[in-house]
Amino acid sequence: MASNHYDVAVIGAGPGGYVAAIRAAQLGARTAIVEKQYMGGTCLNVGCIPSKAMLHVAETFHELASLDELGIHLSSAPTFEMKQAVAFKDKVVKRMTSGVSTLMKGNNIDVFDGLGTVDASRKVTVTHEGSAVQEFTADKIILATGSVPFIPNMPGVDGQRIMNSDTCWNLPKTPESVICVGGGVIGVELACMFNALGTKVTILEMMPNVLAPVDEEVRRLLVRILVKRGIEIVTNARVESVADDGEMKKVVAQTEKGEQTFTGEYVLMAVSRRPNTSGLEQLMEQGLDNDRGRVRVNDKMETNLPGIYAIGDLIHGAGLAHVASTEGEMAADNAMGQETHMDYNVVPNPIYTFPEVAFVGLTEAQAKEKYPEARTERFPWAAIGKAVAIGETEGFTKVIMGKYGEILGAHIIGPDATNLISEFSLAMRSELTVEEISETIHPHPTLSEGIREAVLTVEGRPIHIVAKQKQTAKAGR
Repeated sequence: MASNHYDVAVIGAGPGGYVAAIRAAQLGARTAIVEKQYMGGTCLNVGCIPSKAMLHVAETFHELASLDELGIHLSSAPTFEMKQAVAFKDKVVKRMTSGVSTLMKGNNIDVFDGLGTVDASRKVTVTHEGSAVQEFTADKIILATGSVPFIPNMPGVDGQRIMNSDTCWNLPKTPESVICVGGGVIGVELACMFNALGTKVTILEMMPNVLAPVDEEVRRLLVRILVKRGIEIVTNARVESVADDGEMKKVVAQTEKGEQTFTGEYVLMAVSRRPNTSGLEQLMEQGLDNDRGRVRVNDKMETNLPGIYAIGDLIHGAGLAHVASTEGEMAADNAMGQETHMDYNVVPNPIYTFPEVAFVGLTEAQAKEKYPEARTERFPWAAIGKAVAIGETEGFTKVIMGKYGEILGAHIIGPDATNLISEFSLAMRSELTVEEISETIHPHPTLSEGIREAVLTVEGRPIHIVAKQKQTAKAGR
């Protein structure tokens, strides 16, 4: 290389890191990126993308049960082959990661393969298989090292047939049964997937409820649907040990019923994730401000060390890929002399169960506590023509409206919720009122009509359900 100095160096090539590198390059920076394992990071290789590919397979298999009602009759009972599904997943991952490599080349970003070790003088040492191979310096460094699965310290967690959200994608066959330790978003999504593929699934959650951040009404409905499908959910369950039980795994947990034992072919550890601080040891010793590995930053993504930024799962936050990407753009902007600030007030949260769940803003409980005058209403999918036509009528869209018609929160459980939530996100970001949404024509028949109908309902004037109380029609409408 002509020089071993860069304007911006990014450590980690996940959805936060590679986006930060692209943005820096767009702003004219000579940019380097270091990745120790694989381009695209956890998200593209063992997280977001493979999980959605496998969830698509699982949902498709699940939907076969309703084909007879549509007049489609299979000549024999459908079967599932895990190896072929894994091959499909691998094809998707390869395409996505190859795309990231192409983007690096197209933006003239130098890629270093290996572990990047950083110090406060902004020197980066890249090692591969334990040997230092390259060194360079940079004016600004963006730390985007991501996270790894958190494995609790308990007997038996390092045994055979124990998997986590990074390692569950290459099974040779469909498990007969899985004990899922953890009922957060990752655990519930994977439980939904395995259940649809024919696996008996038990979720053990330490807290009183699964999916803690989700609106209570939405959570209750989703739990009811999953339990109806055969997923066993045990809350207030503190797992104490995992052990072999012949060809099976035995999980011992303290529950409201006392000590209970659960048996399954596999154990899925889906408790949470922890920051990946590999390569940051020198920075920690040199005073990088952090809380148990989570690096502290300001709203410009700056750490307390000059010229060093941090983003994504390495810092405190939502742990969402799209948030990491936005943080990466903000960090790159500021590293290149711009003045941008990260705003977390409007963050859409997608959950890829089926039915899907998505939300943005406050839950109903949070809104009522903060804004006593807030109004909440919901509109059912069963009253939307497109939803009925495609046989997706479970669920609703809920809107929480403030005193002046502003949207305080929105929650969707139902078909395509993870896409539909973007309209509410845009409305909140743009400070639109419910009236501005209700006055926007939505195409028919579409699922997006449910958004307008939910807004009309919170205004007290729905069209396709009977209003709880009559409202005076607005002039000119």
